[in-house]
Amino acid sequence: MSKNKINEKGVPYGAREKMPLWYSLAWSTRGISAALNVVLVAYVTFYCTDILGLSAGIVGALLLVSKIIDAFTDLGVGYLIDKTHTRFGKARPYEIFIVFEWLFTVLLFNVPEGSDLFQYTWVFIMYVMINAVCATALGGADSVYMARTFTTDKNRISAMTVNGVVVMFVSIIFNIVAPQAINTLGKTKPGWFIISLSMAIPLSLIGLLRFILCKEVETEKGEAENNHGAEEKLTMKEMIGAILQNKYVFIVVGLMLLTFIINNMGNATTYYFKYIMGDIGLQSLAAMTSMVTPIIMMLFPVLSRKLGTTKILQACTFIGIIGMLIRTVGGPNMTTIVIGGLFFGVGTMPISMMINTYLIDCMDYGEWKTGIRVEGLIASIANFASKVGAGIASGLIGVVMGLAGYDGTLEVQSASANTAIVGLYNWLPLILFIVMFILAMMYKMDKVRPQMKADLAKKHGQSAE
Repeated sequence: MSKNKINEKGVPYGAREKMPLWYSLAWSTRGISAALNVVLVAYVTFYCTDILGLSAGIVGALLLVSKIIDAFTDLGVGYLIDKTHTRFGKARPYEIFIVFEWLFTVLLFNVPEGSDLFQYTWVFIMYVMINAVCATALGGADSVYMARTFTTDKNRISAMTVNGVVVMFVSIIFNIVAPQAINTLGKTKPGWFIISLSMAIPLSLIGLLRFILCKEVETEKGEAENNHGAEEKLTMKEMIGAILQNKYVFIVVGLMLLTFIINNMGNATTYYFKYIMGDIGLQSLAAMTSMVTPIIMMLFPVLSRKLGTTKILQACTFIGIIGMLIRTVGGPNMTTIVIGGLFFGVGTMPISMMINTYLIDCMDYGEWKTGIRVEGLIASIANFASKVGAGIASGLIGVVMGLAGYDGTLEVQSASANTAIVGLYNWLPLILFIVMFILAMMYKMDKVRPQMKADLAKKHGQSAE
């Protein structure tokens, strides 16, 4: 966008030099809905063990198995997105899946009476529909939708920052309220149905606002002119070949996987406060301190311009390690849990809230490196990693707890079960943060971005920003 442009009437909001705040807020609506869905679904293991009385080990194994299905649906949806051309755009039509995601979530937490086999089957099918179908479509289209709605790095970072702050703030509020709701309504099956339904109705409507208000800038005519029909001729083999030459895709996907394992250990937190701290209600107090995190998130646009996205990523993952060391050494102490939790939140912030920045960079790098631009497939692979991470978190908790002899019908757990809870709550996230820091140190996109942007701008007949 030209710096001398004065009259922006008729120019799409995402392409304007001065983008209004309301547009970024509109973009955040679906993120809010999807984020709260992820948080609620993360309680599925707790629901199955403590409400339905099912085996933690079997439930965990089923959730892990569901990820095999995810692998196929993610690749399929990614390929489909790269081939999609409609009057609504390339990625925007897939936003409708937010409604179906909430529908299946309500069904997940409303398991009919029946044999254990029937209940295991019901949970498995609903979990697969939520993740392998709905979340696949939503996540696979997300970064493609953003790249085509916001045409400048400035607007993208602005939109992601607002989205990150709003989504994180709402998620924190939910994490404060959720333990109290579980302590009251969440003790019975009807209670869980009420919780899920009361969230599904308003959040389905809120989630559709982005589809209604945020339009893709690219037109089908302009797209055809820019690509000269090349995109239509690309085969799956060619797309995968281009991705295999893109080292940054694998780094970002690895970071995505680890971040989502860490962020979806909610069941471990619930177990920790119930059996180690002795009061689930204290979990709300710990979550309340995370209110500081959105404030830190607001500094990201300035920090991105000053330091670059690479250094932010490296610094935050290191801070996450410090936070987990504090929490692990402190043990069942609210002070160290609170302080460690603050650092923990900062550690996952770049990938959790700014992932589209890194994915769009990967798309640009792939085009620069190979001459082939792959969008939907890259986004879908990253989305697959996020769901595998969430699935591993839920599944691993169930498997480990089952092996440790956890019994949800008991008021007091065995020493081995308590040890497993502590390991899942403290030691596992610490190890994962260390691996994340190593991957972050391998991410050097800031060094190649200036030349990459200049070359791509020249290729597309544009001026580099």
